[in-house]
Amino acid sequence: MRAPKLILIVLSAFFLTFVTSTPLALHQAVSGQITSDAATLFEKNCAKCHGKDGRAKTTRGKMVGARNLTDADWQAKETDDKILAAIKKGPGAMPSFEKKLSQAEIESLVPFVRSLKREKVEKKDK
Repeated sequence: MRAPKLILIVLSAFFLTFVTSTPLALHQAVSGQITSDAATLFEKNCAKCHGKDGRAKTTRGKMVGARNLTDADWQAKETDDKILAAIKKGPGAMPSFEKKLSQAEIESLVPFVRSLKREKVEKKDK
């Protein structure tokens, strides 16, 4: 009777180790739920300044100088760690979300912010 219980415990421990050590991006690829949750989090917490499309064309965004998250040059130079830190600590006029959102929620916003990137448009000489 102890053997099945032991096997269950070992398998549970293995599963938890795998799930907690798997990169967030893999979790998102496996579950569209996280992406839709990130979109909801963004709309609820970020869109007031950054806009639903991330372009920061809102009245509040213009007033506080919110970052255009779709800018290809900005996206290219910012690391995921810097985006994560910005969400946590809130640079400039941006509020900190470290105490408002869980670590998992903050981490889910990073790939969502990355998804807002627009392709760089080459300027044509006239």
